[in-house]
Parts: sequence; structure tokens; C-alpha cells
Amino acid sequence: MSRHLSLLKEMHDLLMISCARFKEKGNDADFEDKFDKMELEFNKLARRRGAIIKDIVRIERPEKTHFLFEDADFSVATIKKLIRQGEEDTDKALATKNWNQ
Repeated sequence: MSRHLSLLKEMHDLLMISCARFKEKGNDADFEDKFDKMELEFNKLARRRGAIIKDIVRIERPEKTHFLFEDADFSVATIKKLIRQGEEDTDKALATKNWNQ
């Protein structure tokens, strides 16, 4: 889905250039109307699907102490603890992220 939207964005951008050149040569209301409708539909699809990834935030698990079998502990308690830590780290990252960039 992301690749499809990326391709549509490239096509959209190309159409924007073509539309600007077309407007310079002469005004065609029907062409402009169709283009405006396509642009609205593209933006609506992109927002609804959330497929445009503008930023990736890396979250790493801090390890206070290392022990030999740390990556081999698949107990329910350890998995739940790691999930909880991941959720907390995500909340912290989201709270400190500058969303106005």
C-alpha cells in the first residue's frame, strides 16, 4: 500500500508540473476541475490510510545488566515485562517528539 501511494504521489507531482505549464499556455476550466478533484481524492486516501511515513523514531531497550541467557528467557512474565517496557518507552518517545516539524 505504501509503495502504491508513493507511486501515486510521484504521478501527482508530475501532474502538478504539467498543470502549471498548461495554465501558462491557456486556461481550461474542465482540466483544472478534474485535476483539483484528483488532488482532493489523493490527499483523502493518503490521510485515511496513514500510509505516508514521514518520520521513524528508533526506540532501543536499555539494558541495565547483561546476563548470559537474557535473549533466551521466553517466560510469560518476562515477555509481559518487555511488552510493558516497550509501551512505556513508546509513550515517552511520543511525548517528547516535536510534531510541528
